Amino acid sequence: MADYVLEIAKLAFPPLSRGARFLAVIRAFCDESYDGQARVYTIAGFVGRDKEWASLARRWRNRCLGSKVSCYHSADCEGGFGDFSHLSKTQIVELNTDLVSEIAATRLTGFATSLVLEDYRKVAGSSEKARRILGSSPHFLTMQTFLVSMCGEIRDSRPNYRVAFVFDQHEEFSGQAKRLYDEVKAKNPGVAPCMGTLVYADKDRFIPLQVADKLAYEAMKNLLNLKYDPERKERIALTRMKEGRTIQTLNYLDEQMLHRIVDIHS
Repeated sequence: MADYVLEIAKLAFPPLSRGARFLAVIRAFCDESYDGQARVYTIAGFVGRDKEWASLARRWRNRCLGSKVSCYHSADCEGGFGDFSHLSKTQIVELNTDLVSEIAATRLTGFATSLVLEDYRKVAGSSEKARRILGSSPHFLTMQTFLVSMCGEIRDSRPNYRVAFVFDQHEEFSGQAKRLYDEVKAKNPGVAPCMGTLVYADKDRFIPLQVADKLAYEAMKNLLNLKYDPERKERIALTRMKEGRTIQTLNYLDEQMLHRIVDIHS
């Protein structure tokens, strides 16, 4: 297996790029998640030092290989599909339990932003002012909130840190992610100094993206339940990550929050 730290570092900081090397660089691996009916859209990721990522990646890989799984995908794992079809329900629970334990044992910090798509369409369509403030793309609103939340908190506590972002290489998402990223930097100069490079990588090869997939999936499912099945208890995986203090911020953009955003900018 390739050394993801060295390979990603070469992509994010090519040899001739020396501009901001005096800054402390930490790396965020990020992913997106939809529910099956496209009711909730989530962008989430963990940020941490390369040493922390490398250690977790080794443990994560070994645990997955112990279950004869080459690449972890949250949705497939939960449904017992694809590479997980050979596992019993008990084995799936054991795998998920162990992987969440590995996350909770790290010093990574997680951030997630989830948007209820029908609420976005409702509020954005309620007035010209709302449409202008929320923008024409739910993807941009979600990404902007995610990036500003993460980089804003990091910049407040560690102003000399810069985040190098690595996003999963989705066919639909990757094409617009760079454009959205540049727009966020331009529209949010207060956090722009914290926003470093943005590169894409393959989840099959870069294990930290599988970790980000887990947070994105759990954050998406949590808002889905809060919105459409409020009597359901919080999922155990999310509760355990919270208890392990690996989650810093979960932003949930529902109708009430979207109206508040519009009102604040009035």
